[in-house]
Amino acid sequence: MKKSVGIFSGLAIAIAVVTTAGAWYTGKQLPEQLEHSISRGNAQLKKALVGVGGNMTLELASLEQHFFSSTAHYRLKARDIHLSDGQTIDFEVGVTDQIEHGPFPWSRVKAFKLMPVLAASNSALDKDDFTAPWFAAAGDKAPVTSQTSIGFGGNVDGSILLEPVKLTEDNGSTLDFSGMRLAISGDESGNASKFHGTADRFEMKLVGEDHPPATFELKGLKIGGNLAATQHDAIYVGTLDVLLAEAKATLGPKQQVLLLKGLEQNAVQSLDGPDTVGGRVDYKVADITWDGRAVGSGQMAVSIKSINAPALQSLSQWYQAHLPEFQAAAAVGQPFPEIQMGDAEKAKFQGDLKQLLASKPQLAVENLSFKTANGESRFNLTMDFASPTSFDLPSDQLSKQLITQVKSKLSLSKPMIGDLATLQALLEGQTDAQAIAMQSSQAGEMVGMMALQSGMATVQGNDVVSSLHYADGMVDFNGKKMTVEQFAMILAAHFAAMQPQG
Repeated sequence: MKKSVGIFSGLAIAIAVVTTAGAWYTGKQLPEQLEHSISRGNAQLKKALVGVGGNMTLELASLEQHFFSSTAHYRLKARDIHLSDGQTIDFEVGVTDQIEHGPFPWSRVKAFKLMPVLAASNSALDKDDFTAPWFAAAGDKAPVTSQTSIGFGGNVDGSILLEPVKLTEDNGSTLDFSGMRLAISGDESGNASKFHGTADRFEMKLVGEDHPPATFELKGLKIGGNLAATQHDAIYVGTLDVLLAEAKATLGPKQQVLLLKGLEQNAVQSLDGPDTVGGRVDYKVADITWDGRAVGSGQMAVSIKSINAPALQSLSQWYQAHLPEFQAAAAVGQPFPEIQMGDAEKAKFQGDLKQLLASKPQLAVENLSFKTANGESRFNLTMDFASPTSFDLPSDQLSKQLITQVKSKLSLSKPMIGDLATLQALLEGQTDAQAIAMQSSQAGEMVGMMALQSGMATVQGNDVVSSLHYADGMVDFNGKKMTVEQFAMILAAHFAAMQPQG
């Protein structure tokens, strides 16, 4: 018995010695590790803001070191962050980080995480004049907290928690957010990261004096990703998936409800050559209803191939430099601003653009489709590009050299058109089932007849089909070959006929 006690006592002393020595060692390493992490974080922030505008930096304001723990205070400063409405904001917030020294931080031991680590971080947003309203909406709790462990190899493993938030304004507008937990992990250099998170509910009600209330509800959000840096700055490869169980909007004087279920966005990006990147994004919605009546389901995929990465980086930097001009043009409804460039800037811009096009990129819209109870319509488009000999060519010659091939096909289902006509009649309050059925049948047939008479499409069974193939300056439109100029004349005549007379 005494022998057993001696063994356990010796083991306890050994553990205590290892823990104490480890805490001293990791405490000594901590300042260097923090500076390295902050430097790496600022580099990542700079990459993330490319093409967005503004800058954001993280600073270590102070570090109070003790034997088994330390307290770090950070300042996150943001300047000229551009919003979607063209405005910019500046802010500065503080973060307090309670750091437990390794190798066995008590918070990890309590959670039965017994692998030795350099340190365990428990950080929270500070309360100040800027963040006080957010604290109040979160029940006077820190609205953002995180728990992170740093391994001896520099790897990071942790989670970020957004607390539930409730907010009610004087005019009756409300916000109710269930909170979100995001698990993250990454390597020492920040070149590889994984994350996944969930949020149960987000509800927002907007009340205005000149319009009826509008309510928006999101349920069952899931987000996940696996990203890795490339040798090309600010370009990552990997996957990003966003799933939403339900999105609901209540709008208008009659408070009609648009309900979307089973929304998905699945994105993948990869290097498809030494200096080229490609990617694909798939969008899906499993079920759409309007005012309680079934509408259908839809999906779409957008893909790009062979985008020259160095040229893309350079053009992104150019765009960021001129972002205020783009935003000013958008604010007045102009698609593109008039940007004054000097000879050197113009030459560099055109050189980057030629390099981008020299890799012969391709843009495609794949399987844009919409399905109702009785039919499905589809659209596909592929465009191949190439670098022109000069950007100063006449527009017709420039377009022929710039766009080398176009393929598209539109297939409209007459039964689907009938289903939508039925839905419209029911939403308008019509009740005569026989009349509604006749109108719906006529709707699909009318579209087919108009397509045939105009020459813009053919009818194949229950589908109205229009196809186009352009290559080498010639157009194949619904099986008829013609020059680009002849095709343009057909389109012009068709659109002119569609204009109201008088």
